[in-house]
Parts: sequence; structure tokens; C-alpha cells
Amino acid sequence: MKKLHYILLIATAFLVSNCDTNDDGFYNNVFVDIPNLVSIESHSPTYTVGEKLYIDADFPRYLSDGALLDIYQTTGATQFAFSYVIEKQINATEWEVVSVNDSQLDIVKGDAQNGSYVYGICEYNTTDETYEYRVGFPLLTAGTYRMSFGYNSDSLNSVELRSLSPATRLVLNINSVVTGLNSSGYYTFSVN
Repeated sequence: MKKLHYILLIATAFLVSNCDTNDDGFYNNVFVDIPNLVSIESHSPTYTVGEKLYIDADFPRYLSDGALLDIYQTTGATQFAFSYVIEKQINATEWEVVSVNDSQLDIVKGDAQNGSYVYGICEYNTTDETYEYRVGFPLLTAGTYRMSFGYNSDSLNSVELRSLSPATRLVLNINSVVTGLNSSGYYTFSVN
């Protein structure tokens, strides 16, 4: 009986030591860094009430992070999602999130939903084999504003794009540096 107890103890220890605590491996998440996939279309840091701030993405299915990746074939995803938030300064130290109705967004390519942040979706274009997004956020009142891509991430200078892959496929997370952000991770601008 004592021998059986030791065998069960060793078997249990073996099973526990082989547990995978890496959720990314379990969920088939892969991470790559590829810069400049998303951009802020700006004509100057000053806008006029009624203009729109456009966010653009147009990247091919074939990307390189040192090796050529076919992200469409690998993930099976026809969409990549990312988020950003636009805030208006209300006093010297406080900012409030600006939200508009989804119908007020100028959706040229892709899709977007607005709440406490904009949830952007790059959609795959089978004709030119690119993922595309172009959405204008209306600037409805005068003031000082800032925009960041860090709503769902810890990154200050980049956006995180995530493939919306079918359940059995690899999920690709692309960390992409965005030009035009300050050292705190914001694109700041004013609206007159």
C-alpha cells in the first residue's frame, strides 16, 4: 500500500510539472513586430470644427519580419482588429473620452464601432490582397485633443492589430509602430 501511495505521488507531481501555463501557446497566439501598418492622416496639428481625423491602414497579406509571412494563409483571417481612443482636454489635468454615434463615423474602408474607444476592423480585399481601413472621426467642437492606440495595450508608440481568425487557426498579433505619436504615446492636435 505504501508503494502505491508513492507511485501516485510521483505520477501527480509529473502531471503538475507538465502543465502549460502559457496561455498564448494554448490559444495559438503568435506575436510579430512590423512597423507603419497604421497611420494618422494629418494635414497639420490644427483642424477646423467639422473636419474629420482619418486613421488609415492598407497592408498586404505578405509581410516581412525578417522572413516572408503570408498572414492570410496562416491565419485564415479576413479581418484584423485594433482600437484607439480620442480624448478632449477639459482642464489642465483632466481629459474626457469623445464618442460619437457610429453613423457619424466616415467609414470609407473597413468597419468601425465607437463607444469608449473606436474598435476598428481592417477588412481583406481579395482584388488586391490587402487589409484595408480608412475611417474619419468627426471633430465637432473646438478644443485640445489627443488620440492614442494604447487603450487595450501597454505600448506607447504602437498599435496592436489582432487577426480575427477562425477558431481552429493561428491568431496573429502584430505590434506596429505608428509615426507621429509623442513620447507619451499620443497624437495631440487642436480644433478651432
